[in-house]
Amino acid sequence: MTQDAHSNVPGSFIPAGLDPADLPVAYAQSRAQLERLMREPVRDFVRIDELVDQLEKLQLALKEEHGIKGNNPNE
Repeated sequence: MTQDAHSNVPGSFIPAGLDPADLPVAYAQSRAQLERLMREPVRDFVRIDELVDQLEKLQLALKEEHGIKGNNPNE
């Protein structure tokens, strides 16, 4: 897989090597994995924390693709 041009842009949230078109799929997969971990009787909180951080970065990348920066929809 080729490196995404966006990953070289300072301040870009798009992960290196991930095509922006694949962001919704990556988000859905991470979300499903988080939901599975949360249903476990004994939770792996370290992995859950990692997934929450990953989901945040993917969400910011998705917003970036739509021209939204940060959490303020008025920006």
